[in-house]
Amino acid sequence: MLSTLSVLESIGIMFLTAFICVIKPIPKKAKSLVVLLNNGKIQNAINVSNEKGSTHIDKIGGAVTLKDSKTAISKIKIMSKEEIEKKFSKALSASPKKALHYILYFKKGQMQLTKTSENTLTKALQSIKNYAPCIVDLIGHTDTAGSAQGNLRISLKRSNYIKNLIENQNINIYSLLVKGYGEEDLLVPTANNIHEAKNRNVEIVIK
Repeated sequence: MLSTLSVLESIGIMFLTAFICVIKPIPKKAKSLVVLLNNGKIQNAINVSNEKGSTHIDKIGGAVTLKDSKTAISKIKIMSKEEIEKKFSKALSASPKKALHYILYFKKGQMQLTKTSENTLTKALQSIKNYAPCIVDLIGHTDTAGSAQGNLRISLKRSNYIKNLIENQNINIYSLLVKGYGEEDLLVPTANNIHEAKNRNVEIVIK
């Protein structure tokens, strides 16, 4: 199945919509512009159809116009990136932002970030402000040193520590979810009772 992303302009109103393979026939009086955008997939194409036939678009920027359901689909025109951004800037800006991912590392046996991770936290906080209002997931991890139950508590404690730092920024956040996985789902797989700096972390996912 081919994955697609198309931009529609219908009766002066712009919509950004995801399609899979085929667009259904449009109402008689509607007029739409369909543009194939790059959605990061290797296979990227769309079939546009109405009562008069079907057109296959498989080139990025390929565009066709549909006057109504009984009029033949226009020939494919390749729109430049500049044309697309100019014509659909509002619709494109309204599309979902890509999730951001940061990892904060903790000092051994402490509830304190490493110096490098303090800088990473500053960047993450700025990203949260830029994305706000947004959803933030905090996922704590530990290394395998110590008991599994104890590590579960530590991972959750670390996540809550970062949660408090974020909340102190008074940022408009839809949801701030805290999780602790302990020594499960290790970033760096190790044997039991191994101190591994990269496994002592909290992941920040901003959506």
